[in-house]
Amino acid sequence: MKRSLLITAISLGVLVLLNCLAFAQSPLSRSVVPLPPALTNLPKLSVEPWLQVDPGDLFLEGPAFDRAGNLFVSSIFDNRILKITPDKKVATVFKQDGLLPDGIAIHRDGRLFLACLSGKVVAINPDGSNMTEIKVKHKGSPKSANDLVFDSKGNLYVTDFIGTAGDPRGGVYWYSADFKTIKPVFQNLASANGVALFPGGNVLWVSETGKNALHRLQLLEDGVSIVPVAGSGIPYRFVGSPGGCDSMALDSKGNVYQAIIFQGRILILSNGGIPVAQVLIPGRDEGKLLRTTNVAFKPGTDQVYVTVSGEGGAWIYRFTGLAKGLTLFSHQ
Repeated sequence: MKRSLLITAISLGVLVLLNCLAFAQSPLSRSVVPLPPALTNLPKLSVEPWLQVDPGDLFLEGPAFDRAGNLFVSSIFDNRILKITPDKKVATVFKQDGLLPDGIAIHRDGRLFLACLSGKVVAINPDGSNMTEIKVKHKGSPKSANDLVFDSKGNLYVTDFIGTAGDPRGGVYWYSADFKTIKPVFQNLASANGVALFPGGNVLWVSETGKNALHRLQLLEDGVSIVPVAGSGIPYRFVGSPGGCDSMALDSKGNVYQAIIFQGRILILSNGGIPVAQVLIPGRDEGKLLRTTNVAFKPGTDQVYVTVSGEGGAWIYRFTGLAKGLTLFSHQ
């Protein structure tokens, strides 16, 4: 009896030791930014570098495609808008000190609308000329515009990236298509960040960085009022630090492609907010290219382009999504 117990104890000890050794040798344990345990077995989509925009430490954001296939991105802290042609030529088309341009949405008439961390929302021509500011505010907000999206009628939703978990003062604002009227849609958020609109304009997705929460809002026909309870809420909360949920895009099936900044990854969730796949940028485990900030579909395709920066330069990465991207207002 004692012999069998001793053998059992030794066997259990060996198993524990083997498991410890296996964990110590696993990529998960060695990663600078380990995945949340619940996501370690989630399917991983293949991703590849498409273009190094700059070898330096630019902070890229705001990817948006025009009708000619040009990709526009923002370089926030040197106040530039960059144009990348289909043959991968990069040029600065706009620069204004102090503006801090972040999100970009393209109007059907071709103008680029910029959400700026300085608090301004401005429009420019594709060549960077004729900057005009949308000056209408709601009680002084937005104070730090972060991201924006048009609905099918040309109305505009803009997030206000202010507030903390202890002092939630951010929100989402609706601008009329003539840009003369502004209304609050969703307030008391801790740094509202990404925003995306499902086809039909009745579901608005908003990421709240300060609380690492993804909001799904069912809207009434006016595009401003939120349907209480049914269809609205927080279907997913992100975990892990540093960073958190940044900007996003939707595909034609309603899947949400959510960038996780400072973690070098994109989490893909179903239209109900359930994680279904993920994209991991090569080098993230060693702390490289951790600033995954935003994503954009190349119009008419399932090709997704990611703005990535950090140690290793400023890049555009590309992967194949789960479905084709939405047809945005710019291409309607």
